[in-house]
Amino acid sequence: MDELDRRSVDARTGQITYREAGSGPVVVFMHGLGGNSRTWEEQLSALSGECRVVAWDAPGYGGSALQEENEVAYAEAGLALFEALGIERATLVGHSMGGVVGVRLASIAPEKVERLVVSCSFLGDRVPDGGPLGSGYAKRIEDIDTLDIEDFARARAQGMVGSAASDRTRERVAKIATEINPDGFRAACRMLNHADNETAARSLSMPVLALSGDLDTVVPAARVDELAAAVPNCLRLHLDGVGHAPYLEDIAGYNAVLRDFMA
Repeated sequence: MDELDRRSVDARTGQITYREAGSGPVVVFMHGLGGNSRTWEEQLSALSGECRVVAWDAPGYGGSALQEENEVAYAEAGLALFEALGIERATLVGHSMGGVVGVRLASIAPEKVERLVVSCSFLGDRVPDGGPLGSGYAKRIEDIDTLDIEDFARARAQGMVGSAASDRTRERVAKIATEINPDGFRAACRMLNHADNETAARSLSMPVLALSGDLDTVVPAARVDELAAAVPNCLRLHLDGVGHAPYLEDIAGYNAVLRDFMA
């Protein structure tokens, strides 16, 4: 998948870019802080023979317009993409930051979400408005402001993948991170710092699957447990041998989990 595969639509919240393949039941993918729509290239390739698969670029990523720095505004942008592409109902897969957005979207418009997968995700950092930026986000912003983008991307990739990941996987994760728009990245850090999805998670009534990786140090399993505990009747699954990029670290296993949940 290359840059020519990226499409654009003028939605009610502004321009949104995305990638799309296949036809049939719809699956919408939302990437994490260090990703973009390219994150999901293996899932788009694998599932496009049986589903219509759509991967968005979050606000400030790719060519997508920036939004207000809160989870509601990001979720509204997601709903705007649904509307612009004529998506009535979909399985929603949100990884890390994408899971934060996905939970809020599903709480706002449950009729649009047939089922929800939250992958290596959490409830948000829940710092009250006006409160300080957490040290982790401050360090990420400092890095993107001071490091060469290639060095920044390599550092992000090293932290994201587990110790068992191949050099090729590390390179793929780093390549995706080189495409980060610094303005979008800073905005997303601030959004996550203040996001609070505890009430939203408790309102969900559709089937929800929460995934974690046993080697993930970015969003440890305990944070996924906290999210899963807030969701009524949440299915919880732990993935072995992977860190924070299971969609590339164990492509076949990750895709099998998605297929099983959608069956």
